Parts: sequence; structure tokens; C-alpha cells
Amino acid sequence: MLKFIRKYQLIILAVGGSLLMVVFLFQPILGKLSPDPRKAAVAKLTDGTTFNGFDFQRASFDLSVLKRVYPRVFASFEQGGLGLQAGNGDDTERHWLLLSKQANDAGLIGDSGEGRNWIPLIAQREAQTLISQQIQQGLISSNEEAVQMLSDMTFQVENALSRNVALATGMMRGMTEDDVYRTLATARGIERLYRVFTSLPAYSDLGAMLAAKDRFDAIAVDAVLVKAELFADSIPYPSDDELEAFFDIYKADAAGDNDYKIGYTQPSRVKIGWLTLSKPAVEAAIEIDRVELNKIWRTDRNLPEGSRKYPGDFAGERLNIESAYRVNRAQDIMIEADKIIRSQVLKATRGLSKDGDFFVLPEDWDTKRPTLEAMAQAVVDGLKEQLSVTIPLPAVELRNDRWLNSFDISSIPGFGTSSFRIGSKMLPVYAVPEAEGSEEIAGLITIQPRVPLVDPAAEDQFGNRYYPVVYEIRVAGPADNIQDIGRDTVLNDYRTVKAFEMLSENLESLLSAAESANDLAPAVDAALALGQDQIVRPGVARNLLVRAEGIAAGRLASFVEPGLNDALFRDAILSASEGLNELTTPEAVTQSPILVATALPGSKGIGIAKVIAPRPMTLDQFRAEMDRILVNESGAAIREALAEMGASPFSLESLADRYGYVNMKKRKDQQDEAQDTESETESAES
Repeated sequence: MLKFIRKYQLIILAVGGSLLMVVFLFQPILGKLSPDPRKAAVAKLTDGTTFNGFDFQRASFDLSVLKRVYPRVFASFEQGGLGLQAGNGDDTERHWLLLSKQANDAGLIGDSGEGRNWIPLIAQREAQTLISQQIQQGLISSNEEAVQMLSDMTFQVENALSRNVALATGMMRGMTEDDVYRTLATARGIERLYRVFTSLPAYSDLGAMLAAKDRFDAIAVDAVLVKAELFADSIPYPSDDELEAFFDIYKADAAGDNDYKIGYTQPSRVKIGWLTLSKPAVEAAIEIDRVELNKIWRTDRNLPEGSRKYPGDFAGERLNIESAYRVNRAQDIMIEADKIIRSQVLKATRGLSKDGDFFVLPEDWDTKRPTLEAMAQAVVDGLKEQLSVTIPLPAVELRNDRWLNSFDISSIPGFGTSSFRIGSKMLPVYAVPEAEGSEEIAGLITIQPRVPLVDPAAEDQFGNRYYPVVYEIRVAGPADNIQDIGRDTVLNDYRTVKAFEMLSENLESLLSAAESANDLAPAVDAALALGQDQIVRPGVARNLLVRAEGIAAGRLASFVEPGLNDALFRDAILSASEGLNELTTPEAVTQSPILVATALPGSKGIGIAKVIAPRPMTLDQFRAEMDRILVNESGAAIREALAEMGASPFSLESLADRYGYVNMKKRKDQQDEAQDTESETESAES
């Protein structure tokens, strides 16, 4: 055999080399001819529709755009969102695809212009919600102020949404604003789908009138809210033990867990710091070599005329060449800086054993771990040595002296808007406090206190990179101590509650004072006499319209004190007025006065009302309000139907069942992840 090989070795080498050359030449062609696995169907529906890997990638992209532009779409429909499936990204993407198909089949999705026109409508709706909240909190005291603030807020929100659209265009190379608006148009189509569904119930004229009577017949009253906070200064200061005992009652409560709406439970929080690798700073540090720019221009001149990037002369194209050179050079520098930062952490953790996903840190870790300051200096030194580039020392910011929750982090310019990209998924930095106990986050990234997060780095929409260190994590739960909340806050709550208890104990005497004169003023005087001098006198609101579902301002009032709009107060007034004929006149009511006084712990005050007369809905009011009545009643009917069904027809489960959704095989990116996991396992075993 060896003799045969020696005799014909030249022929064998020639034939083998020729075969290798053929394979080498045909490899690109074969690659183009072989089908892209992402085009293969991974799910199908009973109507023959299939979804492939590209469809899921597009869904992931759409969801990322929506998170950037208008995050509320991920809330429930009742909260102004689309009710998208919460949980892992695959479920959310699947839900988005099925909702989009349902809306598209119904002809409810328009072009990019629909998304563009949706922005002002969203802005107005968001502004109305914010203004309503401020009215309920007593921060707005007149209709004129509310109207002006609504106009200003709408303008601000619309500008913010438009900026978000512009920022979203930078999420993927080649993406345009039209692409973003098309995604918004799809979301708007899904919202239309919900609204079509909720408008299905129909009512006869008589049915609508009966619904209007139940909902809009009112009792007119004069009313006043005597707030306990007015008397807080009259309450003696508690001892430390008394304040501590008060704090213990509410330290594990959320605001909605008790009648007083006092809650000291805390959200998940972290102490954190980060290093910023600024892309503009890197670009500014690049020295421009005219010879290098001319070389780029001359190389471009050698290309065919139609494919040149810089068709003009060198002088005319220099700024364009310099700009592209600076961007490309900055990208190379950022990549090298990233390697230097990672190497610092790798060097410190090399040789450490692991417990699951976490390093077992030695007792002297704080003296050995790479600090953010040391990493910043290492970047400057490393770039100077390896690339002959001198950049400014990267900024380091430490917030390890205070606890930050997700909202606090999201409010930090730059860093708070950045995200970690893990495969096809994005994890916003502001989600870091929620990492402890979250399987979804743990499946994406390992966050270990005092170990820098460098693989991957977080990046914002401008290309700046952030390398955070979480120093401590505190999971959501009861406040640890009074200082955790703030002594002044707890002290104010204590004194306000004690003042409310004092008012409640005098409720009967206040009511008697009002009844004796058939007027609210004596009751207010009696209440003020319980406190110190110089208490601001609460005003009486005239001719308020009390209904089962709310209190509205009548003709003589421009504003309703939010604290009065309490179900306890409304129910007490309606119950006391139950025997009145709907046509009873104010004069007839005066002959048999009806006065009501109610302790309102949620408002921490006393509500006192004098009934004026019933106010049944008129025909003109019915005609003016009919559309709103039908919408409200339809919504109630829909909620009742959904309660009987047990699930929304637009939930992921309902849609999947209705369309006959079947998984055919794993997506390409999931197969790659699985293969990577198998490779890592095999490497670990070997």
C-alpha cells in the first residue's frame, strides 16, 4: 500500500488539491442555494397560516419598538393597554402574532399613517389620565387650571412620544420612521379590535333609559370635608415607643391594604454604581490623519462609478469621509475598550469556584475585586498602549449610599434608558432591582452583588455603554425601620390618624350642630373649635350631584373635593335620601331636613352633607349623555360576560385555541441556544 502511495503520490496530491479547490469555489454558491432555516415554519394554524423564525423575530422587534415608544400597551386593556401575555418573551411574541392576525382578518389595521395619527390621540388620553389623578390628589383646584394643564400636558406627552419614535428608529440598522409607525398602526388595530368587541351589546330605547336612570339620577347636596390634617398640629408629639408601635402596624402594608391607605412596604431596591463608556467622547478623541482619509478616497475611486461612496473630489468629500472614518474608528475603539473591561473582571474571577451561576467570593473579595475607578483607568491605559489612542477617563458614578427602585433608575439620564441585549431579547437596566426572585431575569443574566456586570454591557440608543456593579439588593417587603421611610413621614401619618380619631369621636356632636341650624356652618365651627387657633376654614361646596358611582359638580360648583368622592359618603347620602320622591322640591326637603355626617378613613376626614333635593335625569341630559351611557353599559355587560366565560376571548389561550395554534419545531435562535447549552455542558464534563 505504501509503495502504491509513493508511486502515485503526485497524482493523488493533484486530484485531492483539485477536489479541495472545487469545494472551495462552490461553497458560497451552495450556501446561497441552501434554504435559510429561519424561513422554515415553526408554528401553524388550522386555516393554513404558518409562522416562521422571521415572523417571531419581527414580533420581537415590534414589541421592542412598542416598549420604546409607548410602554403602556403592555398593560391590561382596562388600564389602557393591549393585555399582552406577561411572562417569557416567546409567549408575548406568540400573543402579539395572534392578536395581529385577528385584527388584520377583521380589516382593522391600517398603514403607517394610522400609526402617525395615533400619536396625538395617545397623548391626549395620557394627559387626561394624569390630570384626573392630580384632581383626585387635590393638586388642581379649578376647571380653568385643569383645562390649561390638560393642554400643556398633551403637548408635552405628544413631544415625548415623537422623540420616542425618533429614538426607536435607531434600534435596528436601516429602520425608518415609517417602520415604527407601521408597528404602531398594528397596535392601534388591535386596540380597535377590543373596542369593536366591547361595543357589541345593544340596548332598546327603554333599556337605555332605565340604565340612564340607575346611573345618572342624583341627589343634590351641599357638602364639606373637614380634613384631619388641619388638626395634626393639635396632636401631641408621640414618644419613640409610640411612634415605633404605629410604624409596626403599617410597615408590611401597601397603601391599599387598610382603611387609612397608609403603607410602608418597599419595592425591590439596589445600591448600584456604573462606568460609562461614552461614544461621543471616544469619537472626539480620534485624531484625523489626512493621508489616511486620502487613501480611503483613492480606494473608493477604484470602484465602478455607480457603486462609489464618495463620487466627488477629495476636497468635496472630505467631511463625509472623515465622519465615516470617525464612526468606524470609534467602533473599533469601543470594542477594544470592552475587551479590556471584560479582561479586568475575568482576571479577578479566574480560579473562583461556582455555586450554581454565582461565584463563591473570598472573604477579602472587596480588596481584590476590580473597582469601577480601576477599570476606567485600565481602559485609558490599555487603549493608549494597544491602539495609540488617548480618551478621557470614563465617568464613574456611584449610588451606593442610597436605595434605588426601578422607577428611580429609569429616571437617571442615559444609564436609566439603557438595556442589556441577550440574544434576541432586551433587558432594561431599570429591571435590575427585580432580579432577586425573578426566574425570567435570572434566565437572561446573572446579577451577583459586588461583581461587575460586563458580559454583556448595557447600551443606550446613542451607542454609549454602561458597566454596572450592584453592591446590595433588597427584595420587596416590609420597611426595616422608620428611617427607611423617613421619620417626618411616619410622624405626620401618626398625628393625622390621631386627629382623625379625635374628629370621629365628635361625629355626633358635629352632626347635631348642623341639624340644629339646618346648615353646615355650625358643624364646621364646632370642628374648628376642637383644634388650635389659625386653622384654615374648609369651604362648603354647593349643589354637588351625588350618584352611586361618583360625585359631580353641579351648576354652583366648579370642582369636587376628591376626598368627598368616597363610596362611604355617597352610600350614606343615598341611603338617607332613599324615601324621597324623585320630584320632591327643595322647599319640601327643608321642612324635613336631611343631614349626613360620615367618618371617611380613606380621606382621613369627616364628610358632612345637607340634602337639597333629588335631581332626576332630564330628557335633554339623556340625549346628550346617551352615547356615554351606552358605552358604560356595554362595558358592564362585557365584564359580566367575561366573568362568566372565565377568560378573555383575546387572551393567548383563547386565541391559540380558536386558531388551532400548533408548534411544529423550535425556532432557529432557540435551536442555536440549545446547541450552545449542549456544547457548554459537554465542555464542562470534559
